[in-house]
Amino acid sequence: MNKQLLSATGLILAIILFVSFNIVVNGNFKSARVDLTEDNLYTLSDGTVNILKSMKEPISLRFYYTEKAAQALPSLKSYAQRVQELLLEYQRASNGKIRLFVMNPEPFSSDEQRADQYGLQSVPIDGESDPLYFGLAGTNEVDGVETIPFFQPEKEDTLEYDLTKLIYKLSNNNRKTVGVISSLEVDGEQYDPLKGEVASADGAKPWAMMAELRQMFNVSMLPTDVRRIPSSMDALVVIHPKELSESTLYAIDQYVLAGGKLITFVDPYAEVDKPKKDPDNPMSAMLAPRSSNMDELFEAWGFKRSNTDVVADRKTATKVDFGAKTDYQPIDYVLWQKLTKGNFNKDERITSALRQLNVATPGRFEILDGHTTKITPLFSSSNEAMLVDKRVVQFRNDPVALLTKYQPGTISYPMAIRAQGEVKTAFPDGAKTVSGELKKMPGHLDKAKSDIDVIAIADVDMLDDRFWVETQDFYGKQLAFNTSNNIDFLINAIEDMTGSEGLISIRSRAGFSRPFYKVIELQRDAEKRFRTKERELQNKLKETQQRIARMQVQRSGSGQQILSPEQQKEIAEFRLTANKTQQQLRDVQANLRKDIDKLDAQLKFFNIGLVPILVGLLAVFTGWMRIRKRNKARSQQ
Repeated sequence: MNKQLLSATGLILAIILFVSFNIVVNGNFKSARVDLTEDNLYTLSDGTVNILKSMKEPISLRFYYTEKAAQALPSLKSYAQRVQELLLEYQRASNGKIRLFVMNPEPFSSDEQRADQYGLQSVPIDGESDPLYFGLAGTNEVDGVETIPFFQPEKEDTLEYDLTKLIYKLSNNNRKTVGVISSLEVDGEQYDPLKGEVASADGAKPWAMMAELRQMFNVSMLPTDVRRIPSSMDALVVIHPKELSESTLYAIDQYVLAGGKLITFVDPYAEVDKPKKDPDNPMSAMLAPRSSNMDELFEAWGFKRSNTDVVADRKTATKVDFGAKTDYQPIDYVLWQKLTKGNFNKDERITSALRQLNVATPGRFEILDGHTTKITPLFSSSNEAMLVDKRVVQFRNDPVALLTKYQPGTISYPMAIRAQGEVKTAFPDGAKTVSGELKKMPGHLDKAKSDIDVIAIADVDMLDDRFWVETQDFYGKQLAFNTSNNIDFLINAIEDMTGSEGLISIRSRAGFSRPFYKVIELQRDAEKRFRTKERELQNKLKETQQRIARMQVQRSGSGQQILSPEQQKEIAEFRLTANKTQQQLRDVQANLRKDIDKLDAQLKFFNIGLVPILVGLLAVFTGWMRIRKRNKARSQQ
């Protein structure tokens, strides 16, 4: 009886202990987790923690989430929990500077009205009468408001950056001022900065990069014929300085010598520069120059950009479908490159955390003998790049021919560099006025007051929207999704040069794609052989067609074409050759598939089969050891 009572009591105590343990764990360790991702994407980065600790004024965050409407969407519900847990981590790490409010906006309530006033996005859900709110509104003590209209699950890998950027913008009242000079309509045609749009629907739209810059800095557009760069500019960004006047280059020279920070994008062949077509002269657009340079300034600073060639790179090539040119199949376009970690300078803060940059028909820089500056490459091509005459791209760009004739080199070409050090002016006598007279501006400097700091990039196209951002319509609103770190590179550069800690350490933290490099290498090798054979076949086809065309065609009275025995023999030989080549192509593709399938089987074995096999072998070994030990004990008895 006593044993039964003790057993019942023990069972009851065990149940109470189990329930209590779950309550304590759920209440105190709700957001605890082990982060096993490669870059600790689920742990607050040091940069975020530093920004939270440096906050001087309190910030209020209002997280709007319609829990009832999200019940039918398990994945979204799970993501909402992730967002809320991360917001709680921000609150804990802020030492009381962040006040978090979780709002569940009911229909026709004051919370729903306030969410609408903040501009948060309401999304209708099938089968639910209430719309879904899933956004964040942040406010500071001076009526500043920043929002995330809707947390897109597709942007989960940038969640920390988006949250930290919102907090940084609310807590940082010292915005740097950035001037922009460009021969391209980067700010749109007749852009109205107050409305954030162009005056005419038919005008050029602002580039997405301008919106990103305005989120972080005070941006001022300067005319291309500016005579003096205001000293209030913390940094100057020059984009495609095509045919700038001597006086404008002189103004930039003096700004840099006075301590101004310069970031300039130049290009041997800017694809984004679309010359206007002349109906009376169709060749004018093709012949129009599309390059930009700052020769005089670069040479004074110890480097130059080559004017004759562009950099092609098979190792970093992007796959592009050129339609009929490539039989509607994507091929490696060696002039468009996807640069990754191996191309970046890991010792520079600007590029150390970058994952991917997309460039198009980029140029290269050469360091001049006798330079007085320290030249540091920021990103470069691979060591298998080759140089292509830019006239090939301008007049007869053939992506298949570029790929077929590609010859890997052994040199890595710098595409972006940073120059720092003492320099002299490139215009010791000043610049020419409209009348042709040389004239110095007031306060002319013959040499730099201190070490200059200049970053030059040999590609303009990397700032074009299509190379770094995609937009999607989301219930009437345009949402942007970054596909590379192109804009991150520019903002990092501005922050680093102007001494802002900013968001450099977390801006590039999230990854984009994680490719299977071995599979890509196998595909590239097989495709190279495939394209070479394909080119040979096309050349044979063209040559045979030309020979047949030169033969005398005999026709009967009925008008039907009669082939001579010579023609029939030639066509038969060609068809035989074509069939053999096609078979070779199929063999190449079959071998490619075979190699990839073999690698796939190996990966599946190691990731899926190996662990159970090892566990099974361990169990068998353990059982055998126990039986052996038991038999040994029995024999001793």
